[in-house]
Amino acid sequence: MNLKKGLIVGIGALLLLGGTYQIQSAYAADNPQTFEAKESKGLAGKKFEKLEKYQEQIHQVNQLREERLDLKKQMVEKKDQLVDLFLTVKKSGNKEALKQARESKKQLKTKNGELKALLTTGKDERKALKEAIKAGDATEQFDKVIAAQKQVNEKMKEQLALLDQMINSLK
Repeated sequence: MNLKKGLIVGIGALLLLGGTYQIQSAYAADNPQTFEAKESKGLAGKKFEKLEKYQEQIHQVNQLREERLDLKKQMVEKKDQLVDLFLTVKKSGNKEALKQARESKKQLKTKNGELKALLTTGKDERKALKEAIKAGDATEQFDKVIAAQKQVNEKMKEQLALLDQMINSLK
C-alpha cells in the first residue's frame, strides 16, 4: 500500500516539474532577446570584467600560493622524517643530538609565531583586496597582498632551513 502511494506522489512530482520546465522553455523561446540580455549581464560577467584588469597580478598571486603549498609539502615531509630520527636517537640515547635538536626546535617555535602573524596579515590583506576589487581600484591592494605572500614564503623557507638543521643534528 505504501509503495503505491510513493509511486503516485513521485509521478505527480515529475508531472509538476515537467510542466514548470515547459513553461520556462516556452518563455525563453518567445522572448529570446530578454533571455540573452539577462545572461550576458549576470553577476559573473560583471565580476570577470573587473578582474580582467588585474590578470597579471592574479597570476602572480596564484604562483606565490603554489610556491607556499609546495613549501608546506616539503615541511610535512621533513617533519615526518624528524619523527623517525627522534625515535632512533631516543633509543640510542644520544643526548647531545637531542640537545642540539631542542635548540633548533625553540628557534622553530619563534618562527612559527612570526609566520602565524604574517598569515593573519595576509588574510586581512586579501579581505581588503576583495573590497578594493568591488570598488574598482585594487592595484595597490594587489601589491600589498603579493608582498605579504612573499614574506610568508620567505618565513617558510627559514623554517625549512631550521628543519634541515634539526635533521642534520639528529643524523
